[in-house]
Amino acid sequence: MTRAQIALVLHALALIAVLAFIVPALTQALGGPRGFLLALVVYWLGFCLPVIFFHVRGRRGPRLYSEKLAWRDWFVPGLLLLQVGLVALVAFVPNTALLTTHAAMLAGVVALINGPLEEIAWRGGFLTRFAGRPRLGFALSLVLFTAWHVPLTLSHGIVFDGGWLYLVGGAAALGLTWSWIAWRTGSVFWAALAHVLTNAITFWVLFDHNGFVQALGYQP
Repeated sequence: MTRAQIALVLHALALIAVLAFIVPALTQALGGPRGFLLALVVYWLGFCLPVIFFHVRGRRGPRLYSEKLAWRDWFVPGLLLLQVGLVALVAFVPNTALLTTHAAMLAGVVALINGPLEEIAWRGGFLTRFAGRPRLGFALSLVLFTAWHVPLTLSHGIVFDGGWLYLVGGAAALGLTWSWIAWRTGSVFWAALAHVLTNAITFWVLFDHNGFVQALGYQP
């Protein structure tokens, strides 16, 4: 691997190691919801934005943000719509009585930040740096993207619907889908759109399950 490729991989490994310490520390010190959101901010500022700045900006291919699809990829929007629908079915059906409007609004805001940043950093960063070694880039991106969710399972005061296996396994399955779409099309546009919608759904359930809105000071 080149120095730039090694630097990107080491950055991802350092992120995982740091979050393994920060996530339990913040969620214990500040309470689950506040600590969890602050850990996400650390992740965005410490990994996503630097990767975009150093590994994507100025080096990206002309198609990286393009919504245009080749004729052979006409199925991509439908496939991702099906993926989002399946997530909604699994997440919403058992929790319809629990969900609130304010948690949906908070989830939407966080999803609009997290989805594009993650896609540009993880898919876009590895797509850009490993353009000459796509199989290696694909594999590393998928494994490291999945692995960064492991520290989230160390959160204090946060209950994940389905448990840690659902969180990490879901990240692996979704990461595989989004990575395949990104590498096939050369663009993060459609994966980012699906990522935002998926995050909005899953964060909505997570936030209502764990009282995020109340923890931030809103009392309905």
